[in-house]
Amino acid sequence: MTKKKKIIRAVVTLIALILVVLIAAGGYFAYRFNRNTLKSDMDYDNVFAQPSVTLQVPEDGYFDILKINDTHLFNGTNENDARTLNGIKFVLDSEQYDLIIADGDIVDGFNLASDYDKKNAFSSFCVLVDSYDTPWTFAPGNNDCEIDGDNEDIVAYMMQYSNFICGNAQDVDGAVQFMIDLEYNGSLVHSIAVMDSNSRTVTAVGDYDSIHQNQIEWLSAQVEQRQCFTSVFFHMPTPAFKTAYDNGTDYEGILKSDEYPLDDIKDNSLFDNAFADNQYISLISCAHVHSDNMCSFYNGRYYQLSSRSGYSASGNDEIPVSCTVTRINVKDNDPQTMYSFEQIAY
Repeated sequence: MTKKKKIIRAVVTLIALILVVLIAAGGYFAYRFNRNTLKSDMDYDNVFAQPSVTLQVPEDGYFDILKINDTHLFNGTNENDARTLNGIKFVLDSEQYDLIIADGDIVDGFNLASDYDKKNAFSSFCVLVDSYDTPWTFAPGNNDCEIDGDNEDIVAYMMQYSNFICGNAQDVDGAVQFMIDLEYNGSLVHSIAVMDSNSRTVTAVGDYDSIHQNQIEWLSAQVEQRQCFTSVFFHMPTPAFKTAYDNGTDYEGILKSDEYPLDDIKDNSLFDNAFADNQYISLISCAHVHSDNMCSFYNGRYYQLSSRSGYSASGNDEIPVSCTVTRINVKDNDPQTMYSFEQIAY
């Protein structure tokens, strides 16, 4: 065999090996993207039977919401996860809350480590939160759905827990969209919208997605139907958070930090434009940007963004790991004074 033929054979062999590796890797990624480790007996389609839930406000007129976000649990048992879960338990033990919102990125996203365990991570969180006999729900983040089960699988898994509440609307994008109506002395006094801000345009690797037009239309119809003050919770912020950060009135006692851009999901301006002057939306509460934190009143409403709640989530060590408590005074008709906010570090 001539030297030239040997070189050609070596090149062909190398290319063949590369193709085999790429095909095998592609097949494995496709398997991980499409498999569901969160098997449960619950049927996700049941969410469409319940577009809204009604909760009662305590006699004193105050309704307390605990928001937990960006815990990035890895397997529920490693050191960082144990610290995170112990911290959440500390917060849950410190006070009785009326509603708990898991505001996205509860588990880590695209992770191929051998000891990554999405099901055990979710199980450790759900068992803990559900044990406090408090209604709780889930607003999907951008990482939760990236591997080993999508957001519909996650919601179906959570539906097995007795205190979990959820809902969705037919023909609206996203895994969760529903209203929580607060009643006080027999009357509707406030509503809470829980929404899916979507993940990425291509699973795990694409640009951040945004809130879609049909979701905006859904929220607009729900708010107009109720015509009461409404607090909106979803995971990824809109560009208006940057405007509120720069020009709003800061809530005293809440740490202010914008280490990373607040306005990098440009397509969420569609949401901002639709609701900029809506008289009923009095709070928009988000998460996602681990080292950013804010609570500012701007243009008739609060824009509140919480930094990470988990030790496995990347972020600036100067920003404490914490959960956020939002208290609504339903007897107050002024959006700027009806809310109080507290962050509990652990």
